[in-house]
Amino acid sequence: MKIILIGYRAAGKSTVGRRLSRKLGVPFLDADRLIEKTAGMSIADMVALAGWQEFRQRETQTLASLQEPTVCVLATGGGAVLTERNRKLLKKMGIVIYLKADLPDIVERLRRDVKQANSRPPLAAGDLIEETRVVLAERTPLYEASADYTVDTRNKNIVQVAEEIYRQLLKAGIVSKMQTLKQKTIQ
Repeated sequence: MKIILIGYRAAGKSTVGRRLSRKLGVPFLDADRLIEKTAGMSIADMVALAGWQEFRQRETQTLASLQEPTVCVLATGGGAVLTERNRKLLKKMGIVIYLKADLPDIVERLRRDVKQANSRPPLAAGDLIEETRVVLAERTPLYEASADYTVDTRNKNIVQVAEEIYRQLLKAGIVSKMQTLKQKTIQ
């Protein structure tokens, strides 16, 4: 059983995922890092060299490769929900949690990312705010339809978001199921 985090780019999936995995005592996987590892290059380089379609194909291959019943927390890329096949793969793997971030928070984080060496490639040419607004409008219904749970990240820090997810999982009995599965894999 996997706890799968979905949401727009810069919603906090990787950061929250690492924190949540420590709290649950299970491994953390980042789908984008796995894609980069198998491709031998960054996503930005892959998109520049081969385009978004190549990246999306590798994303689907990576998600399909994660179907074994390991217990972990998985952070997906922001566009993982774009294809029906990916959405089905995610639902089959475990519990899907949508990290819902608002437009100003996303734009602020993306602007900070641009200053880093390994920044995210733009989805389109042009204004960041308009790009984010348009793409978010397209993807939000897919995130909502794919999610078992939604956590609004507005006005919450990483610890608060991870704690909220943990409480939801605990209340639903998922934490105890994960612990049981984890024990079975150890034996």
